[in-house]
Parts: sequence; structure tokens; C-alpha cells
Amino acid sequence: MSTKRLGLASCLILALAACGTTSNAPEPNPLPQVADKAGAAVRWNRSIGGSTELRYRPAVSDEAIAVAGAPNQLALLDKASGQARWTVTLERPVAGGVGLNDKLVVVGTLKGDVIAFSRSGQQLWTAKATSEIIAPPVIGSGVVLVRSGDGRVSAFSAEDGSLKWFYQRQQPALLLRNFAAPLINNGVAYVGLPAGRLVALDLQDGRVRWDAPLALPRGASELERVTDVVTTPVFASGSVCAVAYQGRVGCIEAASGTLLWTREASSASGLEADGQAVYFTDDKGAVVALDRSSGRNLWRQDKLANRALSAPALHGNYLLVGDFEGYLHWINRDDGAFVAQRPTDGGRVAVAPQALSGDTVLVQTTKGGLYAFGVK
Repeated sequence: MSTKRLGLASCLILALAACGTTSNAPEPNPLPQVADKAGAAVRWNRSIGGSTELRYRPAVSDEAIAVAGAPNQLALLDKASGQARWTVTLERPVAGGVGLNDKLVVVGTLKGDVIAFSRSGQQLWTAKATSEIIAPPVIGSGVVLVRSGDGRVSAFSAEDGSLKWFYQRQQPALLLRNFAAPLINNGVAYVGLPAGRLVALDLQDGRVRWDAPLALPRGASELERVTDVVTTPVFASGSVCAVAYQGRVGCIEAASGTLLWTREASSASGLEADGQAVYFTDDKGAVVALDRSSGRNLWRQDKLANRALSAPALHGNYLLVGDFEGYLHWINRDDGAFVAQRPTDGGRVAVAPQALSGDTVLVQTTKGGLYAFGVK
């Protein structure tokens, strides 16, 4: 195994956040020179907390945004202006991000606490997971789904925090730290697992509806055989698509678990999809577009190589990724060409930007900066 792959995998396995540059890491590509064709501009920006390497993922609902910041900050913001409706300081650091719906704001901590607040900021209940919570809680169908560091997925009642069910399977000897929240769609939770598997769980009782292999472990050593789905799956036109580290990218029929197609790929960042394509950032820093129905290669943009890209996000007619220096890059969905580039505060954009509306997205950096960007 190459020094590059060994260094990347070790950091992902052992750390709570992606590691920084090392003496033997490949040099990141310089910033490409981009002529602005998208009219990208800041609509508003705020700051919450200080610098951190934890991956805080904001949550967005109809008119509000829930955000966490270092070390122990939680806030609910107005979606249109970014003004704080309320802010609380927790006793323990928040980890993984925030869950939000029309009634609840939920966070998890590094000590395994699950804490639910009302939309007015009143603490409603607490629950306890079996280990640290490093993925954002997800709320749906009357439950709060929490993924803990030991691989367990726990479903707590959204009403009172009581445990309704849990799902756990035996873990391999070596695995990546999993920051991925489950995907909830139509009463089912889709969860990426170690060893390249994707499982569909009934939200009411945790029953396994199907368990499908996306990628099979390969290689002589345990490190080479790490093939984990460590990013949140996406739902697209009746299929669930996911990507594995040192494995494959593909789509599975949501109803039956039938594998529709796969292609060789490796990513610990994540993917996005629309009606025509699946988009992902691979572990070399390329942004790739594949045909959603067949997996056929559409385009590949590799001018951001080794810039530690976030997962891509849809933004109007464009695709948006962030990098380790806090730069944002807008890409044409049709051909992979750059259409805009903007800086933030220099902190890494570690998670995918979040859609606020059709032409506005929210970006959070590891320095605590929050930026709402729009395009023309």
C-alpha cells in the first residue's frame, strides 16, 4: 500500500476528523483560475463558537437553521437572515451536528448524551447512547435515530427519549470512523456499514428490510480490506445511491435492495444525486459525475486534487464543493467546468453545504463561520 493511502486511512480510522497535511502527503493542487459565470455572492454570514476539527453539520427546516459550534454551543437561526433566535451552552461538547424538524432540535455529545430541545430552546429530554455520537441525529416517523461510535444505530422516541429499538452487527477488526447519518425516506432508514454494505431498516421496529453488498473487501492486509460506507446515502428516483472507501459507488433499488449498478470508486467524503447523475468527490480530490441509471462516466474534474474536498451539494444549476482552505468551488453539472470560486474564513469546509432554498446554500467551516451563498 502506498504511503499516501496508508496516511489517509490511518487518519480516518484513528481520528475524529480528517487529518491535516503531513510531510509525505501529496501537495494540494493550486487554486484554479476561475472566471465568475454564476454570480456567486454572500447573502449573510455569522459565526458560532471557535475553531474545531469536529465535523459540525447544520440542519435546515422550513424557516430555521440549527447549528452547533465549538466547544459547546447550540443555536437556532432564522433561515432568511441568519439572526439567532436562541443560543444555549451545553455542559459537554457537541459532536457530529444537529437534527431538526418542526418540533425538535436534537444533538449528541462525545459522551453519548442525546439531548432534545423544543423549537423555542427549552430542553425536553435526554437519553444515553452506548458510546460517543459522531454523526448528526436524524428525526423522522416519530423517532430520533442516533449512530454511535461502536456502530450501533439507536432509535429513541421523539416524544420522550425512550429507547424503541437498536440495530448493531459485528464490526470488523479495522474500520473507518463513521460520521454518516442514516438516510430516512418513506418510513425506512438506509444505513451505510463497514465491509461495503448498505442496510434498510424499518423505522417503527428496526426490522431489516434488506441488506445489500455495495462493495466487497479486497487486499492482503486488514488495512487494504477496509471497504466501508462512511457517508450518508442519497435517494434518487426510487433508488438509494452510496459510495464506499476503497470500494465502489452504485445505486440500489430502494424497495427490494436489488443492486442496479456499481462502478469502482473510493470516497470518504460523500455524494449527491439528481434526476440525471450521481456526483461524488473521490479520495484523490476529483469530482466525478456518473449517469444515475447506468453508472456510465459523464465527466471528471481533477483540478482540485488533494484539496480535501467536501461532499458535493446541488446549488441551483450547479454543483458546489468546499476545500481545506475554506474555498468554495461551483461546477457546471453538465460538463464539470468551473463557473465560480469564493473564499470564506480559511477554515476547512469538511461537510457538504446545505440547501436553504433553490438559489441559496449554507456552508459551515471548522473556524465556526456560517455563510449563506446565493447564485444568480
